[in-house]
Amino acid sequence: MANPKQIVQPSDLPVRKSHSQVVAVTGGTLVFIAGMTSRSEKDATPVHPGDMRAQLRQVCENIGRALRSVGGDYSDVVKTTTFTTDVDEYHRVRDERYKYFTSDLPTSALIGVKRLADPALMVEIECMAVIPTERFKPAN
Repeated sequence: MANPKQIVQPSDLPVRKSHSQVVAVTGGTLVFIAGMTSRSEKDATPVHPGDMRAQLRQVCENIGRALRSVGGDYSDVVKTTTFTTDVDEYHRVRDERYKYFTSDLPTSALIGVKRLADPALMVEIECMAVIPTERFKPAN
């Protein structure tokens, strides 16, 4: 099966380097990934307090763990919503995200918030992905 995700660039919208304007999906399995934060994969304690870059890296690693659990990878993500306690600092370190989301970028929203579930957390990202049928691994 071909990739169910198609990036569309409307001719009457500007090209954005940070995300895709439109992603069309046909076929595949729609997967929703809860907001991932910089919590340790071992015991869920917050890690890297005060370091947005390290937190963003941990968030992306946790997203990767979630994607792999269903047979997916970063290229399958069609939408992200990022919540951050410091929009300016997020913009300074967002290049970290592009080490994981390398091509066919998902649509994206960035939302500044007063705080997240734990005061040590600075960034949270939730995702929607479409996993091609031949790669999808249903839960055991």
